[in-house]
Amino acid sequence: MKNKIIALAITGMAFSACSDNKKQEKDLLNQVIKLHDEVMAKDEQAVKNKMQLDSLIKTNRVTNKDSATVIVNNLSNADKAMEDWMHQFTVDNSGKPHDEVMRYLNNQKKKLTTVDSQVNQAVNQSNTYISTLKK
Repeated sequence: MKNKIIALAITGMAFSACSDNKKQEKDLLNQVIKLHDEVMAKDEQAVKNKMQLDSLIKTNRVTNKDSATVIVNNLSNADKAMEDWMHQFTVDNSGKPHDEVMRYLNNQKKKLTTVDSQVNQAVNQSNTYISTLKK
């Protein structure tokens, strides 16, 4: 009888640990997805700014074409970094050990944070440049 109780307790703890692991994985995945959504909104602004600057360059309405071209390239690189991240990211980690899933998701979160910084910098730089053209 005592052995059955111990076995039942161990089984219960194993199921509990398993569900805690799945919850941790789900929570971390949700953090990555939330960050992705935030970066995508900023990336949309990067694409809009790039289109606006491309148009201004073509119509010779920029004072310094070289600076505008550098900014356009920064916007393009930021957008490409986001696209590259999205193409290599996978949501399905079924069948993989908990530690491997957590390492993967943490690594992806770090990569996406780097992309976020790149997009922010490019958008801020382009916003500043565009605002000087409107004066």
